[in-house]
Parts: sequence; structure tokens; C-alpha cells
Amino acid sequence: MMKIISITGGKGGIGKTTISVNLAVSFAKMGKRVLLFDADLGLANVDVLLGLKPKLTINDFIQGRCSLTEVCVTGPYGIKIIPSASGVQSLADLSSTDAVEIIKSFSSLTERMDVMLIDMASGISRQVIDFTNASQSIVLSICNDPSSLMDSFAVIKILNQHYGRRKFGIIVNKVKNMKEGYQVYLRFQETITRFMNASIEFLGHIPQDDFVNIAARENASIVDRFGFAPAALAFQDLSKGLLNWVDDAEPNGGIQYFFEKILSSRATEKGELCEA
Repeated sequence: MMKIISITGGKGGIGKTTISVNLAVSFAKMGKRVLLFDADLGLANVDVLLGLKPKLTINDFIQGRCSLTEVCVTGPYGIKIIPSASGVQSLADLSSTDAVEIIKSFSSLTERMDVMLIDMASGISRQVIDFTNASQSIVLSICNDPSSLMDSFAVIKILNQHYGRRKFGIIVNKVKNMKEGYQVYLRFQETITRFMNASIEFLGHIPQDDFVNIAARENASIVDRFGFAPAALAFQDLSKGLLNWVDDAEPNGGIQYFFEKILSSRATEKGELCEA
């Protein structure tokens, strides 16, 4: 059964895309079949980070100009990538009709996939929360920065109090070492357990590493370009841990269930019956 993991965090600039891309490459190097969905609909940058120049984006699919299969591009190690568009405001608010069409098309793309990674947009918009809640596993990237912790707290609070999600994975990014990363996690954990009925689990840390930026300038993942670097080794450890991480979500049927859950959530709020 495909594992669906969303990478979120609430605040921009905390490395969500870098984490998503490097985990995707790490999974692929382990022999896993990976789909990476750039869900930052409107400010996409997965393709930029990997130096890809897709001719089509999910916007073309939504506008009926092509199929989703035609949008899908192949990245390093055979990763399948669904690129989004940058600067297209209409993508920031997908209608239920558009989501239904994506359900049908994504099902054909993911029949043989092992892992789907969703690179979430920043913030707590309805779209971000819907996509995050529909994921089997929710992983937040946090930094040793008050605004990062506050925004991540807001994401967890909404998902916990309004959607009943109780378990979240934490990656502490841009820290000096494991000790600092774990201390940041413990402070965050204390706040979470004090104010809500939710638990967070420390999945690992990503050390501050100049090779991350060097790889990005070369349009490559650090895992692929500088496999010896501390951050690259940390990403490889994270990918192994994520495959074995048990979350509190019920087993699902893959991507079709993912989008059906989004639609169901929206319909419930409107008092309607959703049929995908």
C-alpha cells in the first residue's frame, strides 16, 4: 500500500521543498517508486530546485489542455513529479469539480507507486489544511526560530481540534547538531502537550550545511550531488525512519482516497453529501 506523506510547517523559508526533494531522492535510491507532488499551487519550485523545465503543469491539466500523465515529468532516479505553476492565482483555490478530476487522473498514475510525497504550501489556508489532513502521515519541518514554532503550532492545533489528527512527525531543520535539534523538539513538545491532546514524534534533524545551498545552485539534491555531506547523510537516515514510522491515520486505498478525503471534508463543512 502506498504511503502518503505531507511535508508542511506553516511558515515559508523553513526548507519544506528541500526536505521533500531530498527525501524523494533518498527513497528512490532505496529502490522505492516515488511520486512527488508540488502542492504549492501558485508558487511552485520543486522543478526549479531540480533544474527541470516542464512544458506543462497541473494548471494545463485543470484547464483541460492535456492529461495528467502528460504533465508528469521524470526526475533523478526515476522519480515521478507533478509540477505546479508559479504565479497562477487560480491554482490557489481548487474547486471541488477540479479536485474530482484530479482524483480520477491521479489514480492511474499511482497504481505502482510506493511513496507519495506532498510538498505543501506555507500557511494555514483551507487548501493547505485539506491536503495535509488527507495525507496518511503528517510531517512538520521546524527551525530554532519563534515564528517557525508558532506557525507550526497553529497547523497542529487546527488539524488536532478540527480534524481529530493526534500524531505528527517532527523534523528539526537548520541546526548545529543533534543535541540542538532535540532541544528544539523538546521545547516544542512541551508546548503541544500543554495545550492540546496531540503527540509529536522526533523523526530527526537536518544540520546546517553549506552543501545544501551549493547543491541547490547546481539544481540538484544534496543527496545526489554531495552524498558524503552531513545533511545528505541525515536525509538518508530520515527516509529509512519514515518508512517505518507508524502514524495514527487509518490505512487507505492510495491517492484516490487522498482526494476523496479532501472532498468529503469540504462537503461536510457545507452540510452536503460528497460523491467523488
